[in-house]
Amino acid sequence: MMAGAGVALTGLAGCLDRIPGLGLDTEFETVDGQVSVDDPPEVTVDDDTVTARGTIQYGSSRCGTVDLAHANYERSQHRLDLLVVAADDSRWRFSCTDDLVATGYRVEATAPDDLRRVSVTEHHVFGKTYSTTVDLTDW
Repeated sequence: MMAGAGVALTGLAGCLDRIPGLGLDTEFETVDGQVSVDDPPEVTVDDDTVTARGTIQYGSSRCGTVDLAHANYERSQHRLDLLVVAADDSRWRFSCTDDLVATGYRVEATAPDDLRRVSVTEHHVFGKTYSTTVDLTDW
């Protein structure tokens, strides 16, 4: 039963809508890179809408992609966590190209009004990681 639940959630990772029980609406899209690949993600908060933008480097223009791997609102800490990753979407390993690509992304999440902290993390190819945390209690 648990294996089936994991498979069902994996299918939602690319473009999440409302996830039952989390109270979180999330939209993800790839865009032209507006943020340097070596910079941490940009995060803006407007009322209950959080927007994160960044650029992720990944391997193979034919087999790689950028994906929203995790989106969670932690109620006990009033915290929104987003994880955007370089992902492998190859079906035929030998058809992949041997190049590096950088693609921009935009995530928009609508969280409950009591949001206190937003953390956005990027995982690039070769283990590079960039993060931005916004503490809304300082605003």
